[in-house]
This record gives sequence, C-alpha cells and structure tokens, in this order.
Amino acid sequence: MGGRQWPARCPVLHRCMHGRNIISAMEDNFDRSSRRDESRRDPASRRKLRKVRKTGDEHRGRDRRLAETGEETPTFRRIVSRHDRRSREVDEAREMLREGAGEAPENALAGIVTEIVPGGCIVRSDSLELRCVLRGMLKSLETRERNVVAVGDHVLFVALEDGSGVIERVQPRDTILSRKYKEREHVVAVNVEQLLVTVSVAAPPIRTGLIDRYLVAAENGGLRAIIVVNKLDLADAEERESLRSMLNVYSEIGYAVVYCSASSGEGLDDLRAVLRDKTSIFSGQSGVGKSSLLNALQPGLELRVGEVSELTRKGIHTTTTIKLLPLDIGGFVVDTPGIREFALWDVSRQDLPHFFPEFAEFLGKCRLRGCTHTHEPGCEVKKALEEGRINIERYESYCRMIESLEG
Repeated sequence: MGGRQWPARCPVLHRCMHGRNIISAMEDNFDRSSRRDESRRDPASRRKLRKVRKTGDEHRGRDRRLAETGEETPTFRRIVSRHDRRSREVDEAREMLREGAGEAPENALAGIVTEIVPGGCIVRSDSLELRCVLRGMLKSLETRERNVVAVGDHVLFVALEDGSGVIERVQPRDTILSRKYKEREHVVAVNVEQLLVTVSVAAPPIRTGLIDRYLVAAENGGLRAIIVVNKLDLADAEERESLRSMLNVYSEIGYAVVYCSASSGEGLDDLRAVLRDKTSIFSGQSGVGKSSLLNALQPGLELRVGEVSELTRKGIHTTTTIKLLPLDIGGFVVDTPGIREFALWDVSRQDLPHFFPEFAEFLGKCRLRGCTHTHEPGCEVKKALEEGRINIERYESYCRMIESLEG
C-alpha cells in the first residue's frame, strides 16, 4: 500500500485500510444490497421503480387493493414505441388478409377485383362491373397496408342504388406476387396461377439477374413461373442459337421457356396453349412488349404500346395501371406496368436457397448447420458448383441476392 491514504468518503476501502479484511467489506456491501432488494420487493416501492404504464382506472384500483390487502397481483402494460406498435399492426393486418378479412351480409355478391383506382377498385361479378369502396374495418386497414385489396382478390360486396358498391369482405388469398418498393410491400397481384416473366431478344437486352429475382418471387408466392422471350423476329439464326444456349439453364431446372414474336406471330400458338383456361400475369421490363403480345393474342384489347428509348436502350412506360383482362380462349391475364428493378419481399437468407431448384438435392448435407452456401467450408452446394452441376451465373445471382437480404 506504501502508506497511501485512501479518501475517507470511500467507506469500504477505508475500513479495509484499517484492518478489516476484504471479505468482511464485501459482506457488508452484500447486506446493504439485500436490504435494497427487500425494499424493491415491497409493492409500493416496486410501483415507483418500474418504468411501466398501468392500463386504465380498473388496473389502478387493483394496485390500490394490492397495497392495502396484498390479495391481487397488479397488471402492467409495457410502453411500446410507435414504430413497434405500427409494425405489430401491419403484421396483424397482413395475417388478417391472408386468412380473409371482414364480414359480409346475406345480400352480398361475389366478385373479383380487376383494377385498382383512386379511392377504390373495379369489381367484376358475372356481367356486372362497378366501382367499389371499402367498408368499415377494411377501410381502417388502408392506412396500415399499402394494398388492402389487390388485383385478383376475390371479394364479397353489396351493390348500391347509385351504381357503386361496397366491399364487405376480402376472401383468403391462394397465391401472391409481391415486391419491395420504398421499404414497403407492394402487392402486384393475387390469386394468379402463373407468372410469365417477359423478356426481349434485343431491346431492352435480357437481364438474367432480373429473371432470377422474378423466379424467386414466384416460388415464394406459390406461382408457376414461365419465361417468355419476345421479339424473336429481331434475331438471326446464330443469335437464336446463342439465345437458346443462354436460357437453356432454366429449361434444365424445370422452367418452361416460350419463344415468340408479337410482330411476326411466331410462337403465339405456343403462348396461347400456356394461357388457355389459366389466370396469368405478364411482368417484366418496360419495352419488352407485354402489351403488344396481348394485343396480338386477342385483337380488340387495344392496349397502349411504346417504343424503347434510343438514348438509354430502356423501355418507356406506357401501361400505367394493373388490370385483369378476360381472354376469349378462356382464363384471365393481368397486364402490368414495366419495371426497372424488382426487389424481393418477405424472403430471408434462410429461405432463399430453397427457391433455387438446382440446390434442392444438396441442402441439409453441408458440414455446418445454417450454411449460407457462400463462404463456409464443407458446403455441398459449392462442391456441386466446382463439379459443374450448378450453373455459375445462377450461383453468382444467388450470391448477389443473399447479400441484399436482411436476416
């Protein structure tokens, strides 16, 4: 100690310096802590120390009875931040929509949402088509979810005398195609059976990374995915061979690829066979010719079409709304605006490998549990990649996706 004088205001160390051993000092300190804990266990003291908020006058009355008689345990409610509360409300609303939301009176009619318009939606029921708004609880969900109703939703509604209608219930959804937009879920369409990922031969050029994201979103939402290659008339024999070689990787893992041209009519019979008696959705980049294909498949639709920008080689938006259209050959088709990017929604890093069909036989066989198949030793997916059993471009697309995902 060297004769050093400790401050007198430190009672524990001061006593230690004057002959009391450290163990005794610690015991004294423990006794004081115990007495402090005893006071905290007292109901009156506990109510002052806890940073909680009681729920209502009834609970305050319970607390008074507790302090006087000790008969009842008080009820507390944790203070929840606005962000957490909103997140919980969004989750509850999403679950409600998944299971079906709203109650319908006896005179309600069944219909399907064909288009979303400002302040409501267009609903078709047999030969009847009218503009509808949301009723009651459904309308309150509008502030919590970007899409309370979406194109393809089956609903129950009541027709009013003025020719409009009120949606009383949204039926459970079978499938859903969603993407992430401005940090929120954007429901593109629901209850569709197949997604037609539309690309073009040259203008705009094919982006396989975008195709892969569409395929993951389809797998996640329960849709069958089909790749449609338009503008085949722009490719000569050599270019067609190169194109088929590039897209053959998708055929090998089970995805159908349809080659066609809206201008020449080549391959349209194959496309009709895919669409017949199904509910399908066309989606892809701006300028790939989705609306042109629909006009060629069913003359009379007269959907607006646009050209590709000479400056950016990207498509120019012509379709501005999502519409569900009936087909003369049977079934329905959803025409969508073109997109530049497609961010995944509700896909985790743990889920992603299961949406790559070529990974299926290797999953669960890696040395490390929870392997991400990117850098871990003893990874069976990486081993298959080295052996040429998994396409390198598809694997690189997977790595880019998993880096962009949270959790």
